[in-house]
Amino acid sequence: MKHKYLKFISTAVLSVVSLPVTAQGVILNNENLRTDLNWLNHQGVIQISTSTWPLSGDEIQRVLSAAKIKNSTQQKVLNSVKASLVIENEPLKLALFAETDPQNVPQKFADEQKSQYQASLEVNAGGTQWDAKLRVNAEKDPIINHGHDVNVEGSYIAGKLWNQWLIAGQIPTYWGPGHEGSLIRGDASRPVYGFTAQRAEQQAFDSKWLSWIGPWQYQAFAGQLDDYSAIPDAKLLGFRLTAQPLPYLELGASRILQWGGEGRSESLDSLWNAIKGNDNFYDGDLDKSNQIAGFDARLNLNQWGGIPISLYGQYVGEDEAGLLPSKKMYLAGIDYSSQFNNLPLQVYAEWADTRTNGEVNGISYNHYIYKDGYYQHGYPLGHAMGGDGQMLSLGGDIRFDPMNRLNGRVLVAKVNQSDSLTNHAFTQKDEIKAIDLTWTHYLKPNAPLKLNGWVSDSDVYGQDAGVSLSVEIPLDRSLFY
Repeated sequence: MKHKYLKFISTAVLSVVSLPVTAQGVILNNENLRTDLNWLNHQGVIQISTSTWPLSGDEIQRVLSAAKIKNSTQQKVLNSVKASLVIENEPLKLALFAETDPQNVPQKFADEQKSQYQASLEVNAGGTQWDAKLRVNAEKDPIINHGHDVNVEGSYIAGKLWNQWLIAGQIPTYWGPGHEGSLIRGDASRPVYGFTAQRAEQQAFDSKWLSWIGPWQYQAFAGQLDDYSAIPDAKLLGFRLTAQPLPYLELGASRILQWGGEGRSESLDSLWNAIKGNDNFYDGDLDKSNQIAGFDARLNLNQWGGIPISLYGQYVGEDEAGLLPSKKMYLAGIDYSSQFNNLPLQVYAEWADTRTNGEVNGISYNHYIYKDGYYQHGYPLGHAMGGDGQMLSLGGDIRFDPMNRLNGRVLVAKVNQSDSLTNHAFTQKDEIKAIDLTWTHYLKPNAPLKLNGWVSDSDVYGQDAGVSLSVEIPLDRSLFY
């Protein structure tokens, strides 16, 4: 069976390599790209939402074409965005990753490495109305064990229909304005197999009755959780909607359902009752799903006095009361994007609390029917620290020149304060203090080399440290002919 699987992958690689290559339509989670886009947002150069991933390449190109550049530093960052898109769109590349020890700290946004050693071959192809990525990953010493040495995580095929991207594959998703994590849909677990739909370009409605909503985006997702023992074949359904009614204000609303699975009703009536929220009962027959919903917002203060600062926040609830989320978790932060000696600089501070209304009750990311909780392979589908945690982090990013940048964070996290057995990322109550630094050097504009180093102090595991090295190498397509 394994040999048939590898043969299928090899055939798929050769097939995609032979296809024509154009601009990337779907942009997967990318920390450096998000930092640069947020920097340009804060400076008033562009207006784009960075709270819903994956992003659409069409939307990035649209806002770049209307960018209002005022100085050379802004031009440097805009050039950095364009360089990131080139790297994302490399038709064929090899990625290598190795680390000395697994990090015992909450994963950050766009950390796609789920094993200590990984080699990936990636093929990108597409046209104006379609896009495809095939990524074949070989792993050794997995951090998140899913029983396979080879996988295709990060692969998808997408088509564009009437300004909508329709995507099928196994890709990471991220909903919210937070730098470190999202309370409702993060990327700390392995990606979930499924289907995604979202707008390609986010222009406002033409109608005078709806134009006040401003640029808007939605993302709808339907997939199936892997290796979910409590309810095998459990489904994950989600919908997110964002709007920018004012150039300096973005509002978002998100909702997630764990529904169906082996031994559970998957009828349309059951699904409709879950969507309506008509199932908030402590009764296995009446309770159709595990639901999480919430709101988020980002306010850009550049509108007042040209201050490149934004404030953001998010709250979600495990259940509903009075048609609003209850049993709430919170996240808030502030970020500042400026320059130091003409070097683009961004710093942020962020706080997150995944306890239930500020109390440790073992409720957050847990459910009495879906007993493996809001996790996949034991790793959280929401914030990377899992339920009943608190985290304060300070971070930043500085670009020294087109070939070198440094980013990092300092954090204190109190994880799994309820000693929940469902959280495999942090298996027991612990307090962790850590410093995490990453230097990115571009061997050439389309070949990033990343060196990461971290030091941590855990109440449970004591002091620890480690380093990791990753590199992406563009390849000549002729190697496959």
